[in-house]
Amino acid sequence: MQKLVEALDKNEFKMYLQFVVDNKTKKIISAEALSRWDRGDNGLVGPGFYIEDMESSGLISRHDFYMFELACRQLEKWRNTEYNDISISCNFTRITLSEENFIENITSISNSYEFDRSKLAIEITEDAMEKNIEISTQNVSRCKELGFRVYLDDLGSGYTSLSNLCDYPIDIVKIDRDILLKTSTQRGKDLFAGIIALAHSLNNPIICEGVETEEQNSLVTQSDCDYIQGWYYSKPLPAEECEEFIQRYNAATA
Repeated sequence: MQKLVEALDKNEFKMYLQFVVDNKTKKIISAEALSRWDRGDNGLVGPGFYIEDMESSGLISRHDFYMFELACRQLEKWRNTEYNDISISCNFTRITLSEENFIENITSISNSYEFDRSKLAIEITEDAMEKNIEISTQNVSRCKELGFRVYLDDLGSGYTSLSNLCDYPIDIVKIDRDILLKTSTQRGKDLFAGIIALAHSLNNPIICEGVETEEQNSLVTQSDCDYIQGWYYSKPLPAEECEEFIQRYNAATA
């Protein structure tokens, strides 16, 4: 725990961005903010290495709000530039989303930066609203009132997603990568298409995560999926490398 506290104090957690492209135009339209711990000589590690420890030690909210601030800072930097149309989604754990001061904190942080709030999405896991459903529901609704968008992550990986689609003001749904991996069979392909059709019937656009191969990209491109995210188009990049990547990508797809 002490190492995590010191890492937070020293701002060792960095924001990486993984871009999302429009399925039809293949143009970059948004990015997901991802956390990475830069341990210097000990290397860079992803959230699987530390998130559970943060949750158990009570540090996860501090981490989540810090990553949210980095996303706000990035959007302010891009304001009135050629990158102005790119939005960012920022993940929040179920613990943070269920806190009574959640709205107070994101309001205070976002008010310190100038950017279009519709360019920032609160991305929540499918079980995020079940930790304390009353507080979480209020927080999700207030996010919408404040102008933020709301993404539901990992549709298809658990049992609460379908009810969440009906009960909460979700703007965009993200299909879990495990669903894409099942498309090697016809039943998997049917499931993939059925989830997209269900989300569309509720007027929710779809982002398909985890697209890594030519075969996967071909399948998703030919589907009714709206947006695509994955290593096939963009690996997670440090914030300082993103503008150069966007320029190279746009030049290659022009």
